[in-house]
Parts: sequence; structure tokens; C-alpha cells
Amino acid sequence: MTEPTEPNELEEAERTERELREQLGDLIRARARADSEAKRLAGRAQLPGADATLGEIAERYRVQAERLGGEVDSLRASLREHEADLERLRADSRGA
Repeated sequence: MTEPTEPNELEEAERTERELREQLGDLIRARARADSEAKRLAGRAQLPGADATLGEIAERYRVQAERLGGEVDSLRASLREHEADLERLRADSRGA
């Protein structure tokens, strides 16, 4: 029976890339939900007789969407850097 081998550097980098992509997708969905909720509540806040707190809640969602947008941008930059490193590892593994 053979013992399991430890993942090599390329396998680790590929797994990290998948994880970064999953995180990015999660952040993008969260930002979209926050943005959508902000717009929905802002619209409701404009209706006659609307609860005065709806505008405040909408603003909190807007701020959250903005913050998540910054996190998306940061994670995208990290992913791009990681993709470049991964491509170098792939080239090295092919003997290029």
C-alpha cells in the first residue's frame, strides 16, 4: 500500500486559486444583494407614509455594498497576482 503524498506546490496553488475564486463569487453575490436591498428600501422610503427609518436602513445597505465592492476589488487584485504565480508554476512543471 502506498502512502498518500503531500500536495506539491502546483497543486497547492491550484487549490488556492479555486478558493480565491469561490470567495470572490461569494463577495460579488453579497455586494449585489446589499446593493439591491439598498435600492429597494430607498424606493420604499420615498413612498407616502413610509417609515422614516427605511432611508437610514437603505443607507446602511448602500455603505455595506460599497465596502463589499472594495473587498471585491482587493480580492480580484490578489487573484490576478496569484494567477500569474500559478502560470509560472505550470510553466515550470512543463519544463518551460
